[in-house]
Amino acid sequence: MPHPRRRYLAAAAVVLLAITGCGDRGGEAAEVAAPDGLESAAKEEGTVTLYSSVEEDATAAFAKSFTDRYDVEVQVVRLTSAQLAQRFAAEAQAGAPAADALLISRTGFTADAIESGWLVPLADAGLPDFPGNLDERFVLPDEGTAISIIQPAGIAYNTDLVPAGEAPKTWADLLDPKWKGRIAIPDPASSASYIGEWLVVAEASGPDFLQRFAAQDLKKYASGVPAAAAVAAGEAAFCVMGLASHIVDPKAKGAPIEFVAPPLTSGAEVVPGVAANSRHPNAARLLIQYALSAEGSKVLADAAGAVSPYDTTNLPTEYVSPDLAGAKTKQAQVIGNLGLS
Repeated sequence: MPHPRRRYLAAAAVVLLAITGCGDRGGEAAEVAAPDGLESAAKEEGTVTLYSSVEEDATAAFAKSFTDRYDVEVQVVRLTSAQLAQRFAAEAQAGAPAADALLISRTGFTADAIESGWLVPLADAGLPDFPGNLDERFVLPDEGTAISIIQPAGIAYNTDLVPAGEAPKTWADLLDPKWKGRIAIPDPASSASYIGEWLVVAEASGPDFLQRFAAQDLKKYASGVPAAAAVAAGEAAFCVMGLASHIVDPKAKGAPIEFVAPPLTSGAEVVPGVAANSRHPNAARLLIQYALSAEGSKVLADAAGAVSPYDTTNLPTEYVSPDLAGAKTKQAQVIGNLGLS
């Protein structure tokens, strides 16, 4: 499996062809203020561009909360994690960075971007209060970032197809032969996070866990959103390794769909980044400080149906961060064991 950094760089030239307008930054980079003068310097800049992989409505709610608090406008570009990483890499490679700050699913991209000089390690970014009161298990010095919100992975199910008494509580509940051919799965190859989540659950569930799931004749979808949509439409009874946010839209439209996160699970973790060559460095730093604060993290988590790292009582009792180190070397193994190769 190619190293993530090489994948991003290889994709950069292709993605750059699709970039128009926002890569043209022009002008000189602003000075970075001392931490105690960050807020006033950010207000002078007046705006910040945020690339976010968090759902559009949740990102918008977070951006509005930040603007209401600091009177700094947030220009949001919403992309999937893979698209975000590729576009940011392409713009940085071209010397035309458009993003001031990032919110991206944790896949190891921040470490690669810091190594390339595209992002600033948060410990060196001059944030007023980093890591502040954030629990040390959510601070990621090797990746130059920290966790802003956590989206526990779980099971979406169609309430018309799954009797109330048979609603799943654990992953093993889906291994009954009667559910064969009725389980949707987001393509694990679409994100290192998916691979890392499967590795965590498999490690705790036994050596043949993935193969037992493979025997259920899983129905692969491009990502979590279409997999959840398939459950909502009755094409599948369950979606495994999805997120609660994936069912918000279909459920709001009246679809018979619910979600449960088993006690033993992993999840998608969202981490921030500060662009190294930002046109609005002070606003970027203030925005990321807010994303890592108890207030800003809660706003984003509540809007995304996620959990703030300051509110661990709402995490599944046996939650473990995804095994991203294993994801780099075991992707083919996981996909093969799930019968998806």
